[in-house]
Amino acid sequence: MIYGNTMASVYDALNDGIDTAGWADFICKAFEKYSDIPVSKICEIACGTGSMAIEMSKRGYDVTASDISAEMLTEAEFKSRSAGLDIRFVSSDMRSFSLYNKADAILCLLDSMNYLTKPSDFAQTVNSVYQNLAFGGLFIFDINSKKKFETTYGDNAYVIENEGVLCAWQNFYNPKSKICDFYLSIFTENEDGSYERTDEHQRERMYTLRSVRKALSEAGFEMCGVFSDYAFSEADEEKDERLYIVAKKI
Repeated sequence: MIYGNTMASVYDALNDGIDTAGWADFICKAFEKYSDIPVSKICEIACGTGSMAIEMSKRGYDVTASDISAEMLTEAEFKSRSAGLDIRFVSSDMRSFSLYNKADAILCLLDSMNYLTKPSDFAQTVNSVYQNLAFGGLFIFDINSKKKFETTYGDNAYVIENEGVLCAWQNFYNPKSKICDFYLSIFTENEDGSYERTDEHQRERMYTLRSVRKALSEAGFEMCGVFSDYAFSEADEEKDERLYIVAKKI
C-alpha cells in the first residue's frame, strides 16, 4: 500500500494516540529477553513517517528505515532532521529490500504486515527479513487480529478528528477472502478556514496466527512469543485486537 501525499501529511495527527515510547520500551525489553546477540543496528521496514525510527535513534541505536512511499519518507526525513538525528532513510519495497550490512533487529510496525494482501507477499517479506537479519537477531512486528477484522473493522464506519484534519472512514470486510477495504475521505483545513477533501482506498488482509507461525517457520525463524500488550501478556487472536510478535533467526 502506497499512501498518498495527503495521508502522509496528516498521518501523525490521525495517530497521535499511539504510545511510541511505551512501544519502544517493549521492543528494548524484547531485545534483552530474546536476542542472542547485542542489538545496535536496527532496520525498520514500512517506517511511515519515522516516529519509531526516531525514538529508537534517540535511544542510541544505529537506525536504517525504509518505506515504499516517497511522501512518507519526506515527512520522516523532515522530522529526523528537525530532531538532529542521523537516520538513513531508504526507498524500498518491504518484500524485496536489501541491507548493506545485516541488522541485529528488524521492525515492522503499525499493522504494516496486514497491508500485504497476498499470502505470497507476506511470505516473501518474511524471507527478505530473514536474509537481512543476523543470526540470533529478532524480527519484531505486529498484526491486526481476527477479532479486530471481524468486529472493530467489519462493515463499520468511523470519524477521526484532530486539529485541522478530519477523516471519515468506511470499512467493508469479506470474511471469505479475509480482505478488508477501507474507504477514507480526508478533510484538511486551509489557511482561510476552508477544507479540502481527498479520498483514499486502502486494503488489509487478516492473517491467522497459524498462518503467521507457518510463514515464520518456513523461513527459518523461531517464534519467541505472541503478546497482547507491552507487558508481554500472552495474546489470544479471538480476544485481543493487536498482536505483538517476536521471532528469532536461527
